[in-house]
Amino acid sequence: MPDRAQPRPVRLAVVVNPTADRGRGRGDGARTLALLRDAGHHVLDLSAPNAPLALENARDAVAGASGVPVDALVVVGGDGMVHLGVNAVAGTGIPLGVVAAGTGNDFAAALDLPVHDVPAAVEVLLDALSARSTGTGGVRVVDAARAEPLHADLTPRPGRGRWFCGLLSAGLDAAVNAHANALTWPRGSAKYVRAVASELARFRPYGYRITADLAPGTVPEMPDGPDVPDDVAHPYVWTSPGTLVAVANGHRFGGGVQIAPDARIDDGLLDLVTAGPLSRLGAARIFPGMYQGKHVHHPAVDLRNVTSVLLEATDAGRPPPPAFADGERISHLPVRVTVVPGALHVLDGRVTEPPPA
Repeated sequence: MPDRAQPRPVRLAVVVNPTADRGRGRGDGARTLALLRDAGHHVLDLSAPNAPLALENARDAVAGASGVPVDALVVVGGDGMVHLGVNAVAGTGIPLGVVAAGTGNDFAAALDLPVHDVPAAVEVLLDALSARSTGTGGVRVVDAARAEPLHADLTPRPGRGRWFCGLLSAGLDAAVNAHANALTWPRGSAKYVRAVASELARFRPYGYRITADLAPGTVPEMPDGPDVPDDVAHPYVWTSPGTLVAVANGHRFGGGVQIAPDARIDDGLLDLVTAGPLSRLGAARIFPGMYQGKHVHHPAVDLRNVTSVLLEATDAGRPPPPAFADGERISHLPVRVTVVPGALHVLDGRVTEPPPA
């Protein structure tokens, strides 16, 4: 790699998940901090004993609570740390740097960033900072989505909104996520396998009403099933028992599950993925193929490009599980999800054009 221009020192806030990658996150964090400091930057370690405190620290740093805002926020860990970082910087213009050192690393994979390679990841960050200092790029602009929990009358629940960059799930995959989070054994991806088996054993379809704004230029279909056109503001409605409900900004989750194979993180759209009522056996058959995206060919599965989605529970089936976004619990339904194009700036030294003004 050619020598980079020596950038001016900048203020970097770093948040580390010490438990990432089965406990190796602490060492990855220490190496990241050392490499950034060795490059001459002013580095603030904002790591904390728990995620809410770390998020508070990060938000304060981005807002300049100490008098001087940071120039970038760097997170070290997996998709949970990316979720934390997104909720600190989305919509602010402060860029996010990612040192992918977790179990899943789906966001890093979507952007083709180094995974489980701290020196390579930091090299990308340093190249990005150098490019930013000379106005020659260094930042990739991507979309983020906003999840707003609602009251029963569909008014917002104040202070409960969250950003996410990957996937919001509210079906069987969300139930699996919740179950896996509660397990203390086994560790890593094996606990998701155990959680899938447990949730499938007691699965019955959930009841939904989904109202979506379709992508511009999309003409709603009028099949003989439960899909019906609505008014101009909400041209698509799906009321049905269901198995899977996912709203995807990125194409994968859970360490490689291709939930929406054609989703792009910078197209200004979300991919709404639904699967109608399946038996336990039918659900068990569809899950393995999701790693390769084969589920999209199942007749019960429907994919649509949308810009916003309202998810509600109905009595057409069991109450849906709480929605999860980027693996983090959001809320019971109803929840409204809206894409915000270009809301997230990501440090990437391979980008050679400055972001649009």
